[in-house]
Amino acid sequence: MKNPQNFVSVSGVSSIEQLEEIGNFCRLEKFNSPVVIGYQFSNKSINQGTHNPRQPRISHLREITEKTLDYGLITAFHYYTKDNLTIVGDLEKLVSLSGANPEKTLVQLNTLPANVKTLKQIKQIGFKTIFKVAVSDKSSEGYAIWKGHEVQDFHFGDISALIGQVYERKAFIDYVLFDPSHGVGLDLNLSPGSLAVRFGKEISQRFKNLGLVYAGGIGPNNAAETITFLLNYFPQGFSIDAESGLRNIVKNNSGKTLDELDLNSVKKYLMSVHDGLKMQSKSAAQK
Repeated sequence: MKNPQNFVSVSGVSSIEQLEEIGNFCRLEKFNSPVVIGYQFSNKSINQGTHNPRQPRISHLREITEKTLDYGLITAFHYYTKDNLTIVGDLEKLVSLSGANPEKTLVQLNTLPANVKTLKQIKQIGFKTIFKVAVSDKSSEGYAIWKGHEVQDFHFGDISALIGQVYERKAFIDYVLFDPSHGVGLDLNLSPGSLAVRFGKEISQRFKNLGLVYAGGIGPNNAAETITFLLNYFPQGFSIDAESGLRNIVKNNSGKTLDELDLNSVKKYLMSVHDGLKMQSKSAAQK
């Protein structure tokens, strides 16, 4: 089976205006690498119409999905729920509301690992699935759901448990995501003996038909360095995703939080990735 195409992803886009600025920038710079736009949804936002700064309004979903395609970008639905029994029904609603072609759309499950039955149903809908393994920094702040016994700690977790999560589901997923941050900006540890690197090497050796995706603390200031590290470990390719590292997040004295996408950071991040990959291609051609 052919390996899925690698991509660079921008997640947390929430408005048509943000999409248009990113899309026009990508057209101007003539990006060669596929660019994925990650749109976040939850069971609550789909069924109750709630909205936060990282989620598009459901009422704008069809237009934003169509424009994503018009710009030559790839749509990814990032979906969160506390109850995995809602996954399939909610994804079917997203297809209906967005008019998206599932076969040209990615789904990233920001949930504890879904069972094989659920993943099989998602595959039958037509989506390509990004499977997030259960790993986090249990000592840091963050969502309680990522602190349970079934979640591995990214400092000293059991790699065999993470590989087991993938092995059980390998027939029904397309990408494997290592993201210990879960939107809180935790940096990736990419030292040679780190869990992140050891995990990636196991995946790339044992599951050659699955794409490898990294996320966590990636932004405009470290994207080039991250690309360099990952290319050294995985010359066959990989994908990266950025979210919190592209945002202005400030808490004021009243306890309210400013959380907005910084489009200049998005552009700098995309250029850093683009330049890093281009330099690597030139270097490889000279060898």
